Amino acid sequence: MRDVSTERTYTLADAAALLGVSEARVRSFVDGGLLPSRGQPAGRAFTFRDLVLLRSAKGLADRNVAPRRIRNALQRLPTQLQAGRSASSVSLDAKGAQLVARDGEATWEPETGQGVLELDAEDAPGGTVHTLPSPAGPEVDVRFQQALALEEFDAASAATLYADILRQCPGHADAHVNLGRLHHAAGRLSSAETHYRAALAAQPGDGVAAYNLAVALDDQGRATEALSTYHQALEADPGLADAHYNLARLHEGRGERKLALRHLKEYRRLAS
Repeated sequence: MRDVSTERTYTLADAAALLGVSEARVRSFVDGGLLPSRGQPAGRAFTFRDLVLLRSAKGLADRNVAPRRIRNALQRLPTQLQAGRSASSVSLDAKGAQLVARDGEATWEPETGQGVLELDAEDAPGGTVHTLPSPAGPEVDVRFQQALALEEFDAASAATLYADILRQCPGHADAHVNLGRLHHAAGRLSSAETHYRAALAAQPGDGVAAYNLAVALDDQGRATEALSTYHQALEADPGLADAHYNLARLHEGRGERKLALRHLKEYRRLAS
């Protein structure tokens, strides 16, 4: 069955775990005014927007940016954004003595509001602007787990980290599957298909990758290809109940009622 949501909130403990810091450090960020829209003590529920801002604050603090500069940058951001944009969509980075904000194609200095050319940002001390600082060392598994943790409240940064992993390890099947899923959820079906196919090329027996590819094909209206790919997924993992459900739906649409009923019966058996 084709696998979107009300905004959930997070406890202080959740925030600390997702950011990889202590609860005391989260409190210090909040008490220091790094959540300008909050105006309430730490310990209350955090929204995903709060967590994204806290992640930005942590990244800058880890690079020894003074708390006053971090607070000023975060407080100025809302007045610098285009209509309809949220500060939680902005990535912040430190390039030597310069703070750089990025929202889509726009890059600027949040402390002054002055625009920064992409070439300037890339040539500034410290290298290319990243939406997330990479953990020290080449531990891909650690970075993969970090991307997983980010998915729930900052899909854009998770996607950036998965892409960074794939630049280092092009055959990382799980990173391809997860990045494909994020593209899929955002409606970028062609990109999702590309990553699912790359996952299958790296790991041909991956039932999840085959199932996700089938859904992407299905969503593009390519029913014949979707049918064969759902079967491929079931060959890899016979327990994929939703593959049977979608096969039943596709066969019904083609007027193949016996096949549709066969798959619907199997779906009910596995889903019960």
